[in-house]
Amino acid sequence: MRGRIAEQEFATILNSVLAPSRAIESPELLKGRDMQLQEIRRAWYQGGRQIFIYGYRGVGKTSLAMTAAHQHQSADAAPIRVICESGTTFSRVMHDIFSRAFPHDPRVIKRKIDAGAGVKLGGLSAEIKTSIEKGDAPEPRSVNEAVQVTEFVLALHSNEPVVVVDEFDQLDAKAEQSKFAAYVKELGDRNLRAKVIFCGIGEAIENFFASHESAYRQFHTVKLDRLAWEPRFEIILSAAEALGIGVDDTTKVRIARVSDGFPHFVHLVCEKLFWVVYEDQLADMQVKAHHFEQAISKAVADVEPHLKGPYERATQNYGNDCEPVLWAVANGHELQRPSREILASYEQIMQRWGRKPLSREQFWGRMNRLKDPALGSILIGTRSGWYEFREKMMRGYARMRAAQQGVELEAEHPLEARRFRA
Repeated sequence: MRGRIAEQEFATILNSVLAPSRAIESPELLKGRDMQLQEIRRAWYQGGRQIFIYGYRGVGKTSLAMTAAHQHQSADAAPIRVICESGTTFSRVMHDIFSRAFPHDPRVIKRKIDAGAGVKLGGLSAEIKTSIEKGDAPEPRSVNEAVQVTEFVLALHSNEPVVVVDEFDQLDAKAEQSKFAAYVKELGDRNLRAKVIFCGIGEAIENFFASHESAYRQFHTVKLDRLAWEPRFEIILSAAEALGIGVDDTTKVRIARVSDGFPHFVHLVCEKLFWVVYEDQLADMQVKAHHFEQAISKAVADVEPHLKGPYERATQNYGNDCEPVLWAVANGHELQRPSREILASYEQIMQRWGRKPLSREQFWGRMNRLKDPALGSILIGTRSGWYEFREKMMRGYARMRAAQQGVELEAEHPLEARRFRA
């Protein structure tokens, strides 16, 4: 273990090995996704096939998409990434793609047109042609027009362009989703060399293919789950080694557990932990138990508002009686849990915590209230007597809040629980 380095050097190394605030773009940092990268590479051997990555929010869809994009994008340009917004349209998203691909110097475009270079403007409206010749990205009015402009943009952007369409679930109008399906089909039928990756939550892919059933043939779908245990350990240990910090097995397991398999939480807790260790002049760059406790508090304070807000609304009622109820929902490995198991977890948690539990009638009342929109609808009932977090990433946040209070929840897989007890 090397000695303490200068703060700027420490920060530079930390930024190169952890990415809690940005999408990962290299396979070296993208732990546990080798199989998915291989699947994407092989899918793209087939001409006309595109990629749809889906899964819960926070499992690393954008990082997988951007890493794959950088692997397959030719070196003469960077991949194009656009983000869908609520209420946006197919035409607007295509305009955003073209805007990132277009050289805004009209002279470059004129040289391309004069030289031919595979550029085909015939059939486009006068308005679109004028926009292109001025170096302004056009907003296509139809799928056919979008495909034709794409064909032109390919000659301007790069030899092997890759486009990432992120947050596709925000595009909620079925008519607009159907246009994207038709667009991808046309890219394949015309044998255009553009590679496109769509990212969205699980419901997005169901709605997308429902809007255009034949689109299945044009897509390879990648379902992304939470990280397994070994990749979580890899993130922790590779970052610690790069920074010259010693991490004991207990801390490693605690970080892996509290993250609930969401890569963002692993990176976030590690970032806070390693800064705490660095700033402790007496630590000799070795993690101690109190460092983990400080790191959890700092991580909880830094968590995104879309998680913190609903959690606070849900737990600031009834004198915070609801908080250990949420911990009980997050206990164990299942995303959906029957109420009897949640109750058993709750009673065990309260016993370990040394607090008096609610009566069973009060407990059931709190469970039902946590589904109320007035408390942020933090829980949903999936079927009679079964509950889960509406936002799956909230599980990880609840586990972090429990750890902040000194309450260790069960491992989120029974095999792992046995392994660590052994």
